Amino acid sequence: MADDTGDVLRRSLDAVDRHRKRLMIGLGVTGVLLLLTFVTGARAARAGGGAVQAILAHLLMLVIWMTGLTLVVVIQITVMTKRILRAIELAWKK
Repeated sequence: MADDTGDVLRRSLDAVDRHRKRLMIGLGVTGVLLLLTFVTGARAARAGGGAVQAILAHLLMLVIWMTGLTLVVVIQITVMTKRILRAIELAWKK
């Protein structure tokens, strides 16, 4: 029974690691998208784009920013989950 529990904990820890790596990649992609959107909006503003284009660029930047912040929160939850699983694993070893 203890071996099965240890195996389940190990697989859970591995899954948390894989998930965290994907989240970090997603956060990097979100940062790049935010930067590209900002540069595109700045170019449109310099070129004399209309108010509608400026509002849409700002809206898109806000959506990407909120996505990035959501990823940060999920990453923190993932870290917390891993710590809890490790504590459970250490408790089972004693």
